[in-house]
Amino acid sequence: MSVNLLILKSGADAIDIDASAMSVYDVVVNDADPDSLAGMASIAADVVLLSEASECSVLASIDRVRALAPTCKLMVRIKQSNSQALAYLQAGVTGVLDSVHELSQLAEIIHRVCDGEYYLDKNIAQLLAIRQVKKTLAPFSVLSSREFDVFCMLAEGCGLQAIAEQLGISSKTVSNCQTQLKLKLGIDDRWAIGAFAKSHGLVMEKSI
Repeated sequence: MSVNLLILKSGADAIDIDASAMSVYDVVVNDADPDSLAGMASIAADVVLLSEASECSVLASIDRVRALAPTCKLMVRIKQSNSQALAYLQAGVTGVLDSVHELSQLAEIIHRVCDGEYYLDKNIAQLLAIRQVKKTLAPFSVLSSREFDVFCMLAEGCGLQAIAEQLGISSKTVSNCQTQLKLKLGIDDRWAIGAFAKSHGLVMEKSI
């Protein structure tokens, strides 16, 4: 069974997939600019694949796709912070990638997502699982859930405004959380936060 894949891409963030090569794996590839969604009345696709330019733009595109095609499956390729993976899953995405795959493997993932399965690249799945465990253990048990989320995003290099937008809170609240987690963990600066998170397996090597 063929899968109709729509790739939303623009500029330097474009995902390049050989459409003719993918057709061998029963994946029909089309592409569009995310901004063009505003002028569409519907989307003729089984799966939509987005590339992360910014977390806000991806979430906005997810909302537009959901409005145009409620049953369409969504995938995102993460290029920045792995912390966004959870926000995308909560928004309805069922496939999250953090690397470039061979065409045959990518086609298999697309078919699985189209069939209703969830797919997370191994690194993302492992990181999310580790964080769920670590947040209940010392030394992180002294942090509130919000402070822990802020800690992880700070460790990945996210700015205060980006953290506020993802968590749906004010920049002032993020700043307050940053102050509290530094006090509770005895950490002085952003570099120390990154190093501390890395030593506890809470961030990927590329995130620091």
